[in-house]
Amino acid sequence: MVLSGELMKGVSPLIASVLLIAFAIAVAGLYSGWITSFTKTTTEQVQEQSEKKVTCSYGGIALDDVKYNKTTGNLTGTVENTDLISLGNIDFEIFYANATREKLDLNMTLEPGERNTFIRQVIDMNITNNYNKIRVITNCSNVYDEISSSDVSEVT
Repeated sequence: MVLSGELMKGVSPLIASVLLIAFAIAVAGLYSGWITSFTKTTTEQVQEQSEKKVTCSYGGIALDDVKYNKTTGNLTGTVENTDLISLGNIDFEIFYANATREKLDLNMTLEPGERNTFIRQVIDMNITNNYNKIRVITNCSNVYDEISSSDVSEVT
């Protein structure tokens, strides 16, 4: 119960405002370091990805003369770098009719205009037309070539 002559004790509005502003500045100071670091890291990542996209726009690859030997299980053919930049991490992906995929590592790098032959043992292609397509991929995600199973010659 408050009597008419008693004063109510509490924090004055001026001090409460100063404390609230000080708290907000302290929180902003804590987050400013993180935000600065996050922004710098994100900017660097975006710049690297953009440079790679621009560089990869000058890339091209072609898959040609692909043959599958039913007896040996070997897949042979040629891969050619058809554009202006060096391409690395060249691999194959074989897409099968049952929605599975086999990846074959060629350990190949091709300079602009360079053409190379390949011979790779393939495990699952033994059944005729068991696969839908073969794709050659590179270190540039937008630089690839693919052929359908009808484009692969089968020999015995």
